[in-house]
Amino acid sequence: MIAEASIAVQASVARLQEVVLDPEAYAAADTKVSRIEIESRTPDGLVARIHGHFGPVRSVLRARYTIHPHRIDLDMLQGRLRGFHAEFRFEPVADAVRLTHREEYDFGYGPLTPVVEWALRGWARRSVEAEVRALKAAAEAA
Repeated sequence: MIAEASIAVQASVARLQEVVLDPEAYAAADTKVSRIEIESRTPDGLVARIHGHFGPVRSVLRARYTIHPHRIDLDMLQGRLRGFHAEFRFEPVADAVRLTHREEYDFGYGPLTPVVEWALRGWARRSVEAEVRALKAAAEAA
């Protein structure tokens, strides 16, 4: 299942990268993320534990964030899903930067996967939309 949302942000690419890597930017808004604990920082990103909820289910996802010039990838290292990948793309446009956040879920529930995807599709879309709004607010506040 894929959920994606975009928004124009009055900030630089560098500022958006800072905000995506700032645990407070997610927890301060009404998103599926309640807390992020950074385990380690590397020159090209970081490893963190993301505490949140996936629909009604509380979860912890351990992930690696990898910084690229106009994108940050987030790859699940450990979690309840069979697979999870997200990306934050930064595209300069006119006097802003278009932030696109895409999440790709691999539930791994065999024949039940289509039912799970159907049940959670709207929630996933709304959660990604809430995250881009939260990141925009954080980036433009500075």
